[in-house]
Amino acid sequence: MAQTAAQKRAQQKYNEKNKEKRKVASYRNSARTFIRSYATDEDLAEFADLIKERARINKLLRRLDGVRSYMNRPEFLEKQQLSIEIWRRPKDLLADREANGDPNVDWQKWFTAKIAPRFSKEEPVVEMVHNGRHHFYNGNRAYDVLDWLD
Repeated sequence: MAQTAAQKRAQQKYNEKNKEKRKVASYRNSARTFIRSYATDEDLAEFADLIKERARINKLLRRLDGVRSYMNRPEFLEKQQLSIEIWRRPKDLLADREANGDPNVDWQKWFTAKIAPRFSKEEPVVEMVHNGRHHFYNGNRAYDVLDWLD
């Protein structure tokens, strides 16, 4: 059945408004199709490892959401005299520095030397600023730091 002009406009409007949602659904469907129809035993073994790593990162992110709310309480920040930012991925930290940091700094070079070697591409980065100094920790290490701060 052919779409009317109004239906086409509505579909275009929905597609524009939900680009990320549609992209994720497309990736999910492609992954399912590949696994069901084409995956070899080697592919499945690789996927099993990827799934374990993703589950570890998702668990860490859920925990960090709770920690974020605790860390951002004014009384905690005032007591510790620090600020804390949690970056979902290292590339998010780089994007922020390139957009908002000192324009005279080569942020890609800084990132390649200081951040990229210490974090996996999907691992959250916790940035703590204390007395003007920036310290970067992976999500699990950030818990250790919070323990000795509190």
